Amino acid sequence: MEIQIGNTVRCKANGNMEADFSGKVEKVYDNSALVNITDYAKTDEINFDDLQHKAVISLAKMKLVE
Repeated sequence: MEIQIGNTVRCKANGNMEADFSGKVEKVYDNSALVNITDYAKTDEINFDDLQHKAVISLAKMKLVE
């Protein structure tokens, strides 16, 4: 299934966040998407604030949450 705006996704940890996190897709690009982070590890609290609650993530590093 294709990732679309409004989908809830689970994202793998990346350079910005140390642990996996969940969020809602706000915009889809060719190979990535802008995700509004909604659920994250307590250890990523500072990263979450630094990113202003959003991150651009590769589509290959996310999966749809049912």
